[in-house]
Amino acid sequence: MGFLQLDELSGDGLALSARGVSLRCHPAVVVRTERPPVGADWLGGPYWRVTTATPLQTARALVADGAEAAFPDLALGHQARWDDPEYAAQWYLPELGMETLYDRSHGSPDVRLAVVDSAIDIDHPDLAAKVSDPYDAYGDDDDPSPNPGEYCNDGTDAICDEHGTAVSGIATAIGDNGTGIVGMCPDCTLVPIKLLGEDAGGSLSADIAAYQHARDVDAWVINNSWGYTMHVPAPEMLASLIEEVATLNRGGLGAVVVFAAGNDDRKLKNDEIEALPHVLCVSATDSYGNPTNYTNYGDPVDVAAPSATVSIAPEGGMTETFGGTSAAAPVVAGLAGWVLSIRPDLTGDEVVELIESTAVQSPLVKPDEDGRSEYYGWGIINPPGLLEVLEPSAADDTGDTGDTGEAPPPQACACGTGAPAAGWMAALVALVPWWRRAARGVRR
Repeated sequence: MGFLQLDELSGDGLALSARGVSLRCHPAVVVRTERPPVGADWLGGPYWRVTTATPLQTARALVADGAEAAFPDLALGHQARWDDPEYAAQWYLPELGMETLYDRSHGSPDVRLAVVDSAIDIDHPDLAAKVSDPYDAYGDDDDPSPNPGEYCNDGTDAICDEHGTAVSGIATAIGDNGTGIVGMCPDCTLVPIKLLGEDAGGSLSADIAAYQHARDVDAWVINNSWGYTMHVPAPEMLASLIEEVATLNRGGLGAVVVFAAGNDDRKLKNDEIEALPHVLCVSATDSYGNPTNYTNYGDPVDVAAPSATVSIAPEGGMTETFGGTSAAAPVVAGLAGWVLSIRPDLTGDEVVELIESTAVQSPLVKPDEDGRSEYYGWGIINPPGLLEVLEPSAADDTGDTGDTGEAPPPQACACGTGAPAAGWMAALVALVPWWRRAARGVRR
């Protein structure tokens, strides 16, 4: 019989492989031994369970130390969808039901998703192969990479600026490359644009330069995990340029412009950037589906999304302490990129309407008569419900794509068209907001 053997396993963390099959395991090892390991839980007889973040390495170490047998605590019946080692830690992907969409498509390199943010490590193995037209609006050159010492609080020359890289990873990290995580739109092209630097965060001139670059290179989706930490009416020049990008890019179909709501626990006003007509404003929820205790709220909020805590970091690294609305916005931007991958005929406004109309309102709030709430907008994004509207037969697995070449009909209300994607009562990780405000700055 072909039993699976310990020496056949390879991989790291909770994502393993053997005999060409990807496997997923719980953070533990099952051991058969008459000498119970320290801290082990008894399973009965000579069997024990040892909790560990590195099951394969621990199993091998236990056998070398005299255990009769040891094996990672496999998640039976649940093969890993990707070989990326941190995929199993991306709690927000199963919460959102993204596998339903990945079964349909991993995105398209035709979709140019711009991330306007702090520095972005364009050499990171989860990003390098997908980078196009990089630009540094802060330094006015074509290299948006992190600078040594920037955002370091200890005066060292280390690489401390993780924000833009983490945002880019959530939206577009390459899938099935054996490293890092899986982005919401793993096959989308990344246009990295550095806007923010340590000196007061940024400037209006850099904003204009960043958006003009997004206009010049024809970005399809633009993520903005930045903004003002206080009430500042949107400058007219920036507002008009955002409108130009949102209506004229893609040959007049327009780009989808996504903004984070902000992390200041304040009510947004209707003259701020987040409230501009073509902007999709995103608030943040935790792993229970509750609004985070810092997210901004108010009429400008359009939808809510989970604040992704696991992402990539510069120099090939990882972070498990990302968060804030900065981490929720690229979830939505990546989803918009995925939509345009299979329906490039849609206008930017139609994509926004689709995301809003399929969102599921939280049972924790009572929406107004229009179906909106201050913290959730139209509701928490619902990828499977979105696919059901785009391609009913694909969602029903009938084999027919259902692609008519026409935009989906407008929804009668933004109250959701499918069942909620998320099991929000299963808390998998603790939320830790990352973004730190510079004392002189007004950006988040």
